Amino acid sequence: MLLLTAPPRTGKSTAIRKIITCLGIENCRGFWTQEISQNGERVGFEINLCSGGKAVLAHVDSPSPLRVSRYGVNLEKFEELCLPTLLKAQETDSYLIIDEIGPMQLFSDKYKEILKGLVNSKKVIGTIFYDSYPWLDDFKKLPKNVLITLTKENRNDIPLQVIKEITKDNPLIQAKIEKAETYLKTPEIFCVQGHEITVHSKHGPRTIVFKNDFPVCNCDFFKAHGTCSHVMAYTLKP
Repeated sequence: MLLLTAPPRTGKSTAIRKIITCLGIENCRGFWTQEISQNGERVGFEINLCSGGKAVLAHVDSPSPLRVSRYGVNLEKFEELCLPTLLKAQETDSYLIIDEIGPMQLFSDKYKEILKGLVNSKKVIGTIFYDSYPWLDDFKKLPKNVLITLTKENRNDIPLQVIKEITKDNPLIQAKIEKAETYLKTPEIFCVQGHEITVHSKHGPRTIVFKNDFPVCNCDFFKAHGTCSHVMAYTLKP
């Protein structure tokens, strides 16, 4: 299991979204978490399933007795939404995204048991709470877990490193990663016009648009595999 960790506001959420995008949302199962803001202030957290569906994980206005700082945690909704998708993902060849493993989610004993069962999986990418915390400290030290610490200096490089590692047994995707790296060396090939991006590749222009906030390319490889070198390069460029 590859686990990203970082102090708050370092870019962990951005990194996991880039990784999901490069792997292809259709090739992923699991969930990611994003902030809920109101008038520029963070007031909660929302869960998003890779397969579709969302729910509020925690909110300052929640009456829940389960509290982390000022947030009330909706444990019932978390277990209802996320636990089935984690269990089903083990039966597929999809990449499994777990964002995150932290105090809010650890109110669930069922979640902790599932995590223990996923440690040996080679296709799990998670994020984990940075500071010392009961249960998490021991979980981080399990031999099969690989902990990757994001910093402001390396956060632009980590997504590429992760997708290289997680797809190392897939030569087809590895070849597309290599091509994406060549595109990154020539940023002038990207032309952004509103919500549409044109990539001037050597095989001709390719068009990227956004569907449900994720980029979709009109190239044949993307249509067949849910990702491509054009999307990877656009996603990974600084």
